Amino acid sequence: MVVARHPKGAVAAVVASLFLLLAACGSAPRNSAAGSSHGPAQVVLFGDSLAYQAAPYFDWLVQANGGATVKNFVFGGTAACDWLPTMRTVARTRPQIAVLEFSGNTFTSCMQGCPAESPSAIERYCTDITTAITLFLHVGTRVFLAGTPITEAKWLAHDPHWNDLNRAFAQLAAKYPSRVTYIDAGRSVEGPGQSFVSTLPCLSFEPCDGPTVDGVETDVVRSPDGVHFCTGGPGNPLGLSGPCLGYSSGAYRFASAMAGPVIRVIDRLSPTTRPADS
Repeated sequence: MVVARHPKGAVAAVVASLFLLLAACGSAPRNSAAGSSHGPAQVVLFGDSLAYQAAPYFDWLVQANGGATVKNFVFGGTAACDWLPTMRTVARTRPQIAVLEFSGNTFTSCMQGCPAESPSAIERYCTDITTAITLFLHVGTRVFLAGTPITEAKWLAHDPHWNDLNRAFAQLAAKYPSRVTYIDAGRSVEGPGQSFVSTLPCLSFEPCDGPTVDGVETDVVRSPDGVHFCTGGPGNPLGLSGPCLGYSSGAYRFASAMAGPVIRVIDRLSPTTRPADS
């Protein structure tokens, strides 16, 4: 298991600015979960390189008010099947929330025989994610499935199937109303019509380091490989990208999209709705 890390100062400065903004608007997440008889809610994040790069921001956002703790199980190039043994172990700890983010990698041995982005690969992901959902629902865990953004290559190729795995995850979540939720997190770094974009207008609280586009200051939200979020390196075709070396607007936006629904659930949790410690 590898947990993504950012320089603490870069993450802390941006997140601190964010929460000052939220507090000023009266929309900062409340701390109703903290101090309960069972302690902070337990959140687990499973995923590939996109979750790896987003994890530091996700952790800061979800843990900011002390109402939750996060454990990350994320590594570039991995598929859902790589994490099933770990998920079985983690499920026994009865976390309150599990977030699963996978973009469709087929590099590892457990996905052998499934060509990338093929119907067989999508079917295998659905089977494995269904197994994960069953594991977590059995112990009372709320599950979130996170969708991923279009890549530059898929956008340039006008690939009509680029979103098939996201659609499959959304349909899978719909089978478990109120227990499994699909988060269209990929849209947080896409342009109009789910287009690929390298930059987006700066958020009000973040450093504005990108080019000015049509008179609008922007931040770079995708890496040079057209897949990942970090702007300081070339990325890797097998998803083996390292953690971002500085602030990443794309990683922050993707993390925030995943964290928002999770924070809302944590805010509603009470001691009587949490699974007791096993």
